[in-house]
Amino acid sequence: MHPGIQAAHAARATRLGGLSPRARGEEKVAEALNWIYRWGWASPQTVDSLSGAKRRGLSARLVRQGLLVATRTQAGGAGHGVPAQILTLSPTGQAKVERHRTELLPYNRDPFRIRQDQLRHYELAQRVTAGSLLNGAISDFKTELETAQRSAAGEKQPDIQWIFPSGVHAGVEVELTAKWARDLDQFILACLRSLASTEEKPARFDLIILVTDSPAIRKRYLQAFEPGRLFHRWQKNSRGHWETTGTSTVPNWATEKVLCKLID
Repeated sequence: MHPGIQAAHAARATRLGGLSPRARGEEKVAEALNWIYRWGWASPQTVDSLSGAKRRGLSARLVRQGLLVATRTQAGGAGHGVPAQILTLSPTGQAKVERHRTELLPYNRDPFRIRQDQLRHYELAQRVTAGSLLNGAISDFKTELETAQRSAAGEKQPDIQWIFPSGVHAGVEVELTAKWARDLDQFILACLRSLASTEEKPARFDLIILVTDSPAIRKRYLQAFEPGRLFHRWQKNSRGHWETTGTSTVPNWATEKVLCKLID
């Protein structure tokens, strides 16, 4: 082989992380299928952004190959932030994923069992997670489906868990509507409990990250977690009605451990 051609091939292999173009292509397919397996579904835009193949249309190709199934959403893309289509694994696609996984998940292939009222919420969760992975801000993540298999009964699940290159673990909550009264108080308490360590067990997370696309909601949560702010504690009485049982104070360390992230 001509030395110049050989050098060009070597340079390209380096750019592809030492993989051949064919191997890299297979890796992109595996990444896309695993992503959907872990989340339950994804939009074509998210799958294509993961692969860096927007112009080549990886998601459309996987549908044509019978590995993915495309289903039009009820909103059909008319709702803000709601995808026009969602992608789920076909039986062939699921088999391809599970052939290479060490840990299996209870994947549901029926797209009509996916809650349409939560599509915008999880589209945003996936988009911000994919972006954080691609820019190197985080090194890994865990979805609700994955963490639900390991958590204690009754323990609040964050929307996502992010793992940073430093080893820091964060619970991520996507907030598209503001919480009020008891819902807000209980949310504050649940977040603070997941950050607090006791003699019996360490803190579940190092950080809580609240993600929203609303400046007003971000401002509201920044105020809610201000050190010194009082919030109510609640429990059900003997008649099954909620009532306050006292107040607690947001600790000083909340400023460094509860972050509010505004995204476009």
